[in-house]
Amino acid sequence: MTAPGLILASRSKRRAILLAEAGYRFEQVDPPFEDPPSPDGDDPAATAVALARAKVASTAMVRGVTQRSGPVILSADTIVVIDGRLLGQPRDRREAESMLNGLQGRDHRVVTGVALLGGGQDEQTLVDVAEVRFGPLRCEERSRYLDSGLWRGKAGAYNLAEVQDLWAVEVEGDSATVMGLPLRRLRPILERLSIEPKPDVGPSSSSKP
Repeated sequence: MTAPGLILASRSKRRAILLAEAGYRFEQVDPPFEDPPSPDGDDPAATAVALARAKVASTAMVRGVTQRSGPVILSADTIVVIDGRLLGQPRDRREAESMLNGLQGRDHRVVTGVALLGGGQDEQTLVDVAEVRFGPLRCEERSRYLDSGLWRGKAGAYNLAEVQDLWAVEVEGDSATVMGLPLRRLRPILERLSIEPKPDVGPSSSSKP
């Protein structure tokens, strides 16, 4: 039996890099689902999983994938939580600066929910949480980062891979969860779906889901 293919339904370059570095062959597509301006709900884990499921469902609809047929569609959503507030992607530079100011010198949680559909199995979901602490940020460091635009499309206005060499950052848990894809917990699920890593591979891309 031919192993099912893998579709990454995500706009995130970082998630694609994580999957590729782990050795998976996949197609990356832009899901026909718009993230809400800010996450809504009292349960960050449930909210992250619900958003990941929505991305998978929208992609499956246009690709004709069901849980019993077609390739495996994978998507994820990441939410930053501090003082009970859910932080999604900043809408502009001012909001990004406000988020970073609120995170510096503080502990916060990063929650990533994942959903998978296809491969002849029922829909699979998982959620993982990591604890993160930023040290103080010098004004010039913060301004330089904000000017770079790297905060765009990032929950909490940052991605760990882009700031860990610039700022003092401590992580308790899977650092890949903070980057948007909890690989430690995801690998065994992909294995059950007959998705195996292969050496020296990377993503293909598609502008259509």
